[in-house]
Amino acid sequence: MTLTRRFLLLCLAFPLLLAVGGPQLDYPPATVRAPDWNTLFQGLVRVEAEKQPKDTGAGLVIFGSADSIRVLTAAHVVAGATSLKVYFRSDRAVAYTAHLLPGNSDPGELDLAVLEVLKSDQKGRALPGNIPQLAARDRGTLQVTEHVWTVDGGWRIVPNNVTALDHDFDTRKFEYTRGATNDGFSGGAVFDDDGRLVGIHDEGAAGGQYAVAVKIDSAMEVLAALGHNTPNLAGSGGRGNTGILLGGSATAQPAPRAPIAGETRVNPKDGLTYVWIPEGAFTMGCSPGDTECSPDEKPAHAERIANGFWLGQTEITQAAWKKVNGGANPSYFKGDQLPVDQVDWNQASAYCKAIGGRLPTEKEWEYAARAGTAGSRYGSLDAVAWYSGNSSETTHPVGLKQANAFGLYDMLGNVWEWAADYWAAYPGGRADACIGCKVMRGGSWTVAGLARASARGRNVPSFFSRLTGLRCVGELP
Repeated sequence: MTLTRRFLLLCLAFPLLLAVGGPQLDYPPATVRAPDWNTLFQGLVRVEAEKQPKDTGAGLVIFGSADSIRVLTAAHVVAGATSLKVYFRSDRAVAYTAHLLPGNSDPGELDLAVLEVLKSDQKGRALPGNIPQLAARDRGTLQVTEHVWTVDGGWRIVPNNVTALDHDFDTRKFEYTRGATNDGFSGGAVFDDDGRLVGIHDEGAAGGQYAVAVKIDSAMEVLAALGHNTPNLAGSGGRGNTGILLGGSATAQPAPRAPIAGETRVNPKDGLTYVWIPEGAFTMGCSPGDTECSPDEKPAHAERIANGFWLGQTEITQAAWKKVNGGANPSYFKGDQLPVDQVDWNQASAYCKAIGGRLPTEKEWEYAARAGTAGSRYGSLDAVAWYSGNSSETTHPVGLKQANAFGLYDMLGNVWEWAADYWAAYPGGRADACIGCKVMRGGSWTVAGLARASARGRNVPSFFSRLTGLRCVGELP
């Protein structure tokens, strides 16, 4: 963007912050709406990082229960901290001890980190309750000159305007006017006039001439790839404040029973059954004694799934695909209970979003496929998978083969399943270059040697064939 264009758009900015109070904001034109700040503030926090020099920022709650609250903030605020504290709007004078969870994005990239506040660390004090669920808006609907609001770690509000839908050609970010470039805004929420999240403040740029934010659904995708669920972010659509997460305050209702491993629920949006996969640790990559591993499956390495998740019990069927997509069916092989095929990554991702979910990360996929086993398969090849030796060169109805210990069917064979991740080598390993490619897992009805828990495939997001399908992670109540 040219300096002239930025200057013209910066003229849309509003005056500087007022003194701290509640809620404090600059005065936009009378025609601009304002969200319900008293409710939204309950889901926003102040973050203090003890280091030299001390740093402060903002954050928002992405998960909450009576025992644990997880907060999204800026990685550069908490990097190198010896201790972390989180303050909630419900009692701004009380500091809650927090810990940095594994799985953060590079501060030079999307600059995201997740903190956890545990009840067990608070010396008998209950965690805050009545935390609102926040509506997250689709990045594709953001527009240049649109009015937005930024909130800092003191719950101060600044009105701004969007000036560019990318930052240095990175479309996961956007630029907006300079009102939010002061200390304390990093990690702060950016809302539209309807109280929907559109971004997370990252930094000031060009010497403070304008500000940069990460688009909220880009942030959610990266968090998912890093192993963090975001049930408190409600996805795109309607006004904010769409629900209440139950924390530990006396005014909260009893927390719902946590699901157990293997528990199932039906997603009404596509009619398919989803299985609860519990958190846990496993060894990812080439299985012990597996002589069929390719270099990109090595080295085997320890991984942990920090949060449990709901995963489709089967691959997405053609009946489910048609239900969600108005009867359309891209498949080469036809049959309502056959897995949908000829689906590219973009279509797969869009389907999962449409049913209130997302594609699994590669790490989640392998953890779920192994279901506690260490071998290359969770049973004998013929018992668990459709492959070249038994498929007759076609897909087969889902759920006919032996399930794994989590109760998942066809994790190996039948069709390749798209994952959320970009193709990359494992740490300390090597992989063929495939710029912009996405990962596929599980093998298909063809090559037997690819129907293994650690086998990896990849292709460009626009690729599809009669071998490619999907299964979704579903954010179910």
